[in-house]
Amino acid sequence: MMEHSSKLFGKACFIRAFEGALARAYDAGEVPGLVHLCTGAEVAEVALADALDPAVDQVTGSHRSHGLVLAMGADPLAVAKEILGRIGGLSDGLAGTQHLIAPENGFLTSNGIVGAQVPLAAGAALTAKVKGAGGVGVAVFGDGAANQGAVLESMNLAVALELPVLFVMENNGFGQSTASTYASGSTSFTQRAASFGLVAMQADGFNHIESQQVFAQAVKKARKNTPVFVEISVPRLDGHYYGDDISYMPEAHMKDTYDDPLHVMRQFLEESGTSASVLESIMLKQQARAVQVVAEASSAIKTGPLEIKAWHQSLEAVRG
Repeated sequence: MMEHSSKLFGKACFIRAFEGALARAYDAGEVPGLVHLCTGAEVAEVALADALDPAVDQVTGSHRSHGLVLAMGADPLAVAKEILGRIGGLSDGLAGTQHLIAPENGFLTSNGIVGAQVPLAAGAALTAKVKGAGGVGVAVFGDGAANQGAVLESMNLAVALELPVLFVMENNGFGQSTASTYASGSTSFTQRAASFGLVAMQADGFNHIESQQVFAQAVKKARKNTPVFVEISVPRLDGHYYGDDISYMPEAHMKDTYDDPLHVMRQFLEESGTSASVLESIMLKQQARAVQVVAEASSAIKTGPLEIKAWHQSLEAVRG
């Protein structure tokens, strides 16, 4: 068990380091547009991916999906190239940070429209059910999308059609800069989900063992055409986007005393018998790997007008 937890810890460390390397690349002017980092949600996302089968399951995510696509096993170099707008990215650098695709790794798509990924996951679930593939559609979204009509309609449809779908709401307490306590009439999202007839569960994103157990149970139920909703608590350790003025965040966060699930996981592993030196070695190895990947992506050829023109021509050919 500890060996498996150490493996998940290494994956979470890589995602954290990857995001840090991307932030530095952004500071250096290497990243087109804004980047929305998943810092704080890494442990929850590797726990979710651990319960899934990339061969049959398909995950959809939001604008904050670097960690998800990496957790599902996509090539980190291709992910980095896509985010940096380089040839060789997941979409040859044409889609960018908010529109990642790696269906061969069980990651159907991410989406920049708040909540729009949720009906796509319901569609993936319907496809899996009709084809008898045994797969699960998984929608990962934040509490900021909880009040979107398409999200609520997808939950209702999932129950009506008995879809093999898992709705995962990462609750970090904020939709951009607006607290969920302000934006929602009721912040009991699990009760709201249960009212649709969904199996509604909660998980503590600071506890990787509990997260793994809840996701394993949820996926098992979803495979039996029982739609499930999981609300998992995670912190958002950066602004809405990197470089955001986070003056709206709690004072504890501003003082860097906010709890960090990755630190909590490391402490658990140490207390369970894994030596501090082994864990430090894992962290340093993953940090070096992430730095190398982003540096290699930065040196790749940028996607230019010719690639964009060819992309438009290919679209026209399909439409024609």
